[in-house]
Amino acid sequence: MDKAELNKIMGLYKSHLQVKKMLAPNTISLYLNSIKLFVSFCDNFKNKLALPDKWLMEDLGVREIEAFMQHQLKDLNWKRSTMVTCISSIKIFYQFLAESENTKNPIQHFKFSRHTNNISEQDIKISKINQLFELSLENSLQGHQQRLLLEFIYGLGMSLAQINKIRSAIPELDEGQVRLYFQDTKYRDVPFSPVSIKVLKSYLKMIDNVGGDQGFWLNRKGKKLTTAQLQNILNKYFAKYKLPTISANELRDLSVQHFSGEGADVRSLQALRNVKQLRRLQSLKVNSFGDLQKKFKKKHMRNQTSNKDII
Repeated sequence: MDKAELNKIMGLYKSHLQVKKMLAPNTISLYLNSIKLFVSFCDNFKNKLALPDKWLMEDLGVREIEAFMQHQLKDLNWKRSTMVTCISSIKIFYQFLAESENTKNPIQHFKFSRHTNNISEQDIKISKINQLFELSLENSLQGHQQRLLLEFIYGLGMSLAQINKIRSAIPELDEGQVRLYFQDTKYRDVPFSPVSIKVLKSYLKMIDNVGGDQGFWLNRKGKKLTTAQLQNILNKYFAKYKLPTISANELRDLSVQHFSGEGADVRSLQALRNVKQLRRLQSLKVNSFGDLQKKFKKKHMRNQTSNKDII
């Protein structure tokens, strides 16, 4: 957008906020800055937005605002409350333009709720969680436990209660599979990525050297960990990489969304994740349990070989 034209519009808008709205200086600065951020975004991404070289404010609408929101929330990690304030400022600006130029307001009916559990928020969390699998593994007992907890909960959809009942594991029972043994003498064969199998093997050596109680989840003193302690280990992992605290149940739900995006079908996902209730799995699409296992091995980010230096 032409800078001279923008400065002219912003000058008129500032006077409007001062004289007619009688807003405080700090509020005016906030409103003006929101418009500048939006305009800057449209300038920087005008090719992707298919805007003309010398675009005008009337060329912008709901499509551009939605793209701006996605960029600020996902790429710049804005808080939702900050986004709500910014969008409110932009809506007030467009209302001013419509009234002063006697034109139609293209975003008059656009709504962005502070409280809506929007899918974009969940997409952000999914993206950040997947990035954790690309990080180099912390070479400590707790570092291995954090990665395995993420694998069991996010990769396999297991609850913390189920996870804490694991008493031993046999890696590479079959290609890409691990056998988990539980306290009730039952076992379960589950798909595991090559990288995660390496993590598991390294962890099994660590707990063999710890001594103390017999079990799978042990602290450095060889004492068994409780379910609450496992959640705390996970919380520390999230905090370290500036992720919000996510409960194991929420992590499982995010995992379902991730695999639904990969095309998993309800029954297949129910079988793989041992889920009794189908209501939360209604949008999934794969044909068989075997297909889902293949998808897990082939498409999940944790199978990428870029993590060769993880151990």
